[in-house]
This record gives sequence, structure tokens and C-alpha cells, in this order.
Amino acid sequence: MAGRIRDEAIRDIRAGASLVEVVSDTVALRRRGRSFVGLCPFHAEKTPSFTVSEERGFFHCFGCGAHGDVFAFVMRTESLPFPDAVRRVAQRFGLPVPEEVGGPRAQTEPLVAVSAAAAAFFRRTLEGPGGADARRYLAERGLREETVARFGLGYAPPAGDALVRHLRAQRLPPEDALAAGLVLRRADGSLYDRFRDRVMFPIADASGRVIAFGGRVLPGRSWPGEPPPKYLNSPESPLFHKGQTLYGLAAAREAIRRAGCAVVVEGYMDVLALAEAGIGHVVAPLGTALTVEQLRLLRRLTDVVIACFDGDEAGRRAAARSFPVFLEAGLWGRGVFLPAGSDPDTFVRTRGAAALGALLARAEPLVDAYLAALAGPRRDAVGRRAEAAREVARVLKRVRNPFEYDVLARLAAERLGVREEMLRAEGAPPPPSAPAPAGPGPGGAEALLVELIAVDPALAGRIRREDVLGEFEHPTWRRAAEVLAGTAAESERAAVLEGLPKEVRDRIARRLLGEFEDEDRERAFADCLAAIRSRRQRRAQGELREALRAAEARGDTAGAREVMRRLRELTEKART
Repeated sequence: MAGRIRDEAIRDIRAGASLVEVVSDTVALRRRGRSFVGLCPFHAEKTPSFTVSEERGFFHCFGCGAHGDVFAFVMRTESLPFPDAVRRVAQRFGLPVPEEVGGPRAQTEPLVAVSAAAAAFFRRTLEGPGGADARRYLAERGLREETVARFGLGYAPPAGDALVRHLRAQRLPPEDALAAGLVLRRADGSLYDRFRDRVMFPIADASGRVIAFGGRVLPGRSWPGEPPPKYLNSPESPLFHKGQTLYGLAAAREAIRRAGCAVVVEGYMDVLALAEAGIGHVVAPLGTALTVEQLRLLRRLTDVVIACFDGDEAGRRAAARSFPVFLEAGLWGRGVFLPAGSDPDTFVRTRGAAALGALLARAEPLVDAYLAALAGPRRDAVGRRAEAAREVARVLKRVRNPFEYDVLARLAAERLGVREEMLRAEGAPPPPSAPAPAGPGPGGAEALLVELIAVDPALAGRIRREDVLGEFEHPTWRRAAEVLAGTAAESERAAVLEGLPKEVRDRIARRLLGEFEDEDRERAFADCLAAIRSRRQRRAQGELREALRAAEARGDTAGAREVMRRLRELTEKART
């Protein structure tokens, strides 16, 4: 049973993997000295600034600041969480992954196993005699057998306990099937299948594991009483969270990277129809509006996300409502508005992939739909403009990127006919509750110490022995130094490095690439320690001088002499 991956195993897997080999799957690399360079896969560039050091086991882009080891690269390119990236690398190089029993993965692994067994059962049922009607339906929808197989489509038979009996035969615990939402329990304690007489769409996570299902009833069926819902999804489970999952993401990942954008459609059949037409960079939410978490999944792969909407007024309103969600996810977003009565499935089947491609190429910025909806047809209405400005101000308060903030403030002021400075004043983010002390910038002693201990474990040990961490003033550098000099988990170290300012990550990269000699590193370390200690002494001297002035002002001769004595001792110590 899988659990938390031990830190020593992570280090062994990193040491046994070839970063150049992994990166070369995505980036065309060429050797430059002891390193390799290529065009960065994480931002558009024409001059290579993406550097890979096989010797040091890290990559760094001097253009966008992307930085990390082989696991960080796999996480970014394949949209995987850290543990799954470690397992993916280990699998590629045939390395073992010893894990601790009892972690979160150990709790969900049985649900993965029962979901995989159910997916295999549904596939075999579709291929068998009982799946003839379902196969005919899929063919009528224009899906080839290759597409059906690629997405793992299946069929749930109408018998009330067919899956229950199959899982029992596989010796899989019924509690796992219940927890995964595959079966239900009657009042008498017996189990029955949740999905019956439905075409089945397996829902996979970003790494390709089946975690849930969607089922569609076959058309033309007659039902006693109330007809069932056309589509039925698995319920939320420890494995499946609807608002954090996108249908088709695992299958679309490579196509999204190749296309440089992702297309978001409404449902399963839209994804399948576009994939059938050769448009593979497409995903869909699961019956709800797009969430911030879903968009953040896409943002790991691309900064260009295009959503499809109906071309009527309702579609325009939906596009306007989606813009703040995109913005919160760090995306501006674009929208395609389809002709009335069309969805992506019918549009691509009637007009072809080229026509849809032309629409995608002309996708409109969602901010235009957002501001147009706010302004309304009567821009001169004072009340409307005031309410629109307040709405923009509410959105601006959530924008953390200063460039996005600036662009939105200028566009909104122009479109709504309000003063830009008023929008900026109303939309200013709230100040932090506890302002960080003004510490050194990227070139200061604290930041430089973080750079040094990030690349040299021996210096990390020395900084602990020197007991200097308590003297750090800047919270970013202090937290980074504490983690890097401590015994933090590998995933935490990676997250801390990724969160450092780009200037510091650039300097760490240059040190790892050997642009600083060892003696320079040693001298820089000593100078940083001296600078931080000197700052402490200057502060102590200032405090003693204030105490001396206070003692003299109140006529405390004995107190003044004691302060003078301590001040002389501190001054002499600083000279030695």
C-alpha cells in the first residue's frame, strides 16, 4: 500500500535520473560548455535562455526565472503534484519507490484500484454483445473506435448489480467501491450499481489515474416513472473533487503544450468531438462553471486559455462572469462565441475543424466581455457607471500581479468613463496586517547567504553552527534560510526555492553553473556573516546611546556610568 515517499528515496531517485534526458523530451537542447541550453518551454522566447546542468541536476531559465530539479520540471510540464512527479521519474528510469504506509496516498490507493477495475469492466462490456446499442450510439456521434479506445469509454449494463458481482469476483472490498461512489447500499444492506444502462466516460486526474466516472443514458430508452438524469457523475470522494478536476486533461496535456493554449468546452462529447477532429488541446469542467482551481491546473501548462460560449446574450453574460475567475487564477482568458444553436460538438461536425480553428484564432479577450457587460448599453447612466466602477474596484483588490492591476485599471477607466485614479484608490489591495520589516534587497547579506547555502550543503551546516539565523530581519530570507539550513522535506525545499525572487534564483543558478569560484563563495559567506553581526552591534550601540541620553536627562549619574561602561565594552569588541 502506497504512502509518503521517504526523503532518502527522493534523493536516490534524483541522483539516478538524467535531467537532460527528461528535458530533451520537451526541449531541443544543445551543449554549451558543461551545460545545455534551449528555448524555454514555459514562456515564448527566440534566444535560448533555458539552461540545464546535468552535473548539478537542475534547470534554470534566465528569462522567466523557472527553476528546479528533475521533479520540478516534470511537475510543471505534466501538471503533476510532487509525489506523482517523483513516481513518474522513478518509473521512467526503473528505480524503486519505497514509501511509508499510512499517508494520504495510502488512504486513496484502494479507491484508485477499484476505479481502475470498474473502468476495465465498463470497457469490456462496451466491446461485448451487451454493448451493441452503446457502440451504435457512439458511432452515430461520429466517434471512431480509436477515439473510443483512447478515452477509455465503456458501457454500464442495465442489470442492477453487474459491477457489484464483478468487483466481488476480483476480491475488491465493497467498502472501497462505496467510498468511490461506484455502488450504493439499500436499506436491507445489499449493494447495487450506481451506473446502469449508460455510456461511461472515465474521469482521470492529471497523471492519468481513473478517479471517477460520468455516465450518459442511451437515447430512446423508456423508463418507468420519472426518467433519470441524462448525465450522472460520481459523487465527491477522497479521490475525486469535481471543482478541482478537468475532463480530458491527462489526454490533452501534450497537445496543450504543442499548441501553446488550452480550449475549454462544456461537456464530454464536446471534448471527444474536437479530439476526433484533430483538436486535442481541449478539456471540460464537470457539469459546473469553471473554478479557480481548474484554471490553475491549466496555468501549469499554458498562459493562454480559450473558453467556448454560446453566441447569444446569455453566452456574453457567462463570459463576463468568468473573467474575475480567470483573473484570480492568474489568467486573462479569451472567449470564443459560437453561432446560435451550436455547441463545439455540432459545430465541428457540421462545419469542420478548420472553421473552428478560425474561430479560435479570433478569440476575444474576456476582459472586453466583462467591461462591456458592466458598462451596459447606456454608458452615460451615472448610477450604472458608479456600480460598475465599484465592481471593478472589488476585482482589483484581488489582483496581486502589478502589471495585471495596471492594465485592468487603465482599461476599465477608459471603457466605463471614470477617473483612473479613483479606480486605483478604491481598488488598492488591503495592506498586510503585519508589515514586513524593511530588509535587504536581492543584493543584501541575508539574500546572499540564502544563495550560498542553497548551493553548498557544507555552508548550510556552518550557518547553523554560527547561530546567525536569529539575526535575520527579512521574513522571506529568514524562512528560506531556516528551511535550507534545516532538515526540511525535499518537496518543501523545492517550494521555498521556487518562491524566491527571480533575481535570487538567477544568482543561485549562476553559482550552480560555476560562474563563482569556491574561494569567492567562502569569502562571500564570511563577509555576509560579518555584515549581519556588524548590523547587530550597530543596533545595540544605538540602543545604549539612547539609554545614556535618557539617564543623563533624568540626572541618573550611576546609571549613565553603567551605560557608558557597556558602550565602551561593545565598542572595543567591535574593533577586535
